[in-house]
Amino acid sequence: MNLQLNDYRMDMGSLEGRLVLITGATGGIGQALASACAEHGARLVLMSRNERKLEKLRQQLTRDSGPVHLHYAMDHARSGEIDYLRFAEFLDKQDSPLDSLVINAGYIAALQGVRNYPLDTWLRTVTINQHAAFLLVRCCIPLLEASTDPSIVFSNHACTSAYWGAYAVAKTALQGLMEVLAHELDGDKPIRVNGVDPAPVSTKLRIAHFPGVDPKSYAQPQDIIAPYLYFIGPDSWGTTGTNYKVNPDYTG
Repeated sequence: MNLQLNDYRMDMGSLEGRLVLITGATGGIGQALASACAEHGARLVLMSRNERKLEKLRQQLTRDSGPVHLHYAMDHARSGEIDYLRFAEFLDKQDSPLDSLVINAGYIAALQGVRNYPLDTWLRTVTINQHAAFLLVRCCIPLLEASTDPSIVFSNHACTSAYWGAYAVAKTALQGLMEVLAHELDGDKPIRVNGVDPAPVSTKLRIAHFPGVDPKSYAQPQDIIAPYLYFIGPDSWGTTGTNYKVNPDYTG
């Protein structure tokens, strides 16, 4: 499917009445996307590990938009199966089905070669970027099936060049999970599953690992969220299994 989504514009109010869960919500792409979803009428569940930042963002978005938003602090590096089941119970108590799940949280400790990669760093990186996504998706599927127009959106990143290490491995697996889910969830209660590869974006993660590059040379988070909004909203009805690259010429 030849989608051109970089200049997509969502109609105002398109997300009214929808409950949207965004992980990694307190910075970068996640925060920009949360603001845009709130502007379009969505009620949000904001997730990250920092309770203070979550509460501050929740209050700001609730003040600036109509719905009263929610937040849930979770450290993906330390959370086990029971923690995700408790989160599912929290969602189940809300007065709305879950309409969209955005898997956006990411982590990378350092760019380094595999031969010198510490095991604890490898495990933490894979846990946050891959295992947490599996656990979260698994507990949210029944809640998404209760929606009349459910969607899952992954933040993907094709980066199998040297020194990306565990992050590259986890992100490759994450796209595989996206593709598997797109096939599995296309049945009687379809959930569309898509991904966005935003290419380099001016986030704390990117700037920290490429200090020699002018941050102004990267796209700003708010400039690359149009494809996310498309896959979250009703205009993408029937579209599943697509991994959209904001910059298809970029590799790294």
